[in-house]
Amino acid sequence: MSPQPKRSPARFIPLAVVLAGLGWYGVHRYQLAHAPFEWSGTVEARTIDLGSRAGGRVLEIRVKEGDRVKAGDPLIVLEPGDWPAQLEQAQGQLVQARANLDKLNNGARPEEIAAAKARAQTAQAALQEEVTGTRPEEVAAAQARMTSAEVAVEKAQHDVARLHKLRDAGAAVPADVDNAEISLKGAIALRDAAKEQLDELKNGSRREDVAQARARASEQVASEKLLTAGTRVEDIRVAEAQVKVAQGKVDQIQNMIDELTVRAPSGMRKDWSARVEALDLRPGDIIAPNSTAATLIEDDQLFVRIYVPETELGHIHVGDKVPIAVDSFADRTFEGDVEHINEVGEYSPRNLQTADERANQVFGTRIGILTGNRELRAGMAAFIRVPRE
Repeated sequence: MSPQPKRSPARFIPLAVVLAGLGWYGVHRYQLAHAPFEWSGTVEARTIDLGSRAGGRVLEIRVKEGDRVKAGDPLIVLEPGDWPAQLEQAQGQLVQARANLDKLNNGARPEEIAAAKARAQTAQAALQEEVTGTRPEEVAAAQARMTSAEVAVEKAQHDVARLHKLRDAGAAVPADVDNAEISLKGAIALRDAAKEQLDELKNGSRREDVAQARARASEQVASEKLLTAGTRVEDIRVAEAQVKVAQGKVDQIQNMIDELTVRAPSGMRKDWSARVEALDLRPGDIIAPNSTAATLIEDDQLFVRIYVPETELGHIHVGDKVPIAVDSFADRTFEGDVEHINEVGEYSPRNLQTADERANQVFGTRIGILTGNRELRAGMAAFIRVPRE
């Protein structure tokens, strides 16, 4: 027999390569099958933009960028301008409106009611006097005055007649005759006046005077009833509305005065603080109303926002505790809590997924950071790794 040729080791190299490739592929498949799910995201923080509804000129800056502030801490103080003067005017109008309302609620004072009653009684007495007419005593007195006036006329006539005779005889002075004639005319005028007065008293009050007295009496009685009845409900409602309007004006101006001091929002928890991120103002600068004057970052409430593909959504749930890794601290992880998973899917942002993955639907997920708030900073790249079950 001829000897068998020796087999070259090179013949086994392809086989070894194939076996090695199969081994690597198996290990790779095993690693892929047991590798944790990993989702990348960014550390974020809540920002607060602060400003003033009033606006105005900056009077004082109380903080600088990087300072930590708590709820209610003052940051910026603006000049008051004419707001205090407007407040005084509004407060004066409020006092006036309240006094008017109190006056209407209290009604007329007892003295005013008593005075109205007295005026009504006086008017009633005057009416009764007009209706009753002249008293007999007044007629008798007028008759007596008439008789006296007639006697005076008779005497004056006799004096004139006697002086005329003396003048004809040349024994009377002309001046005495003239005086006697004047006295006669005066006596006649007084007699006629007394007669007219007597006739007026006998005829009584005129119908016009009685009607006028009756109207005055009715007016005074109505005024008394009006004061006694008090204020109308409608007038009180109007006064109440005026008080509310005045109070609202005072509150509005007071709120604007409060807005002259820009403070850290009171909605922050008292045991939390925020950091001044942006504040580029100097005393004398003008702040427009409702414009951003400072920006705060609540870095005590950091969170990571990730986007979970639809095929992996079942591996993360609200309330799960998950580890958070960042490049700055490669040797440690931070604890996070799944706070929220969006109910509606979306297409992933371009800076988080590859081109092939952009077609996949993802669900935005918020991971609250429980530890490491002092070390982590907003903007850091973060990774969430969840072991496969």
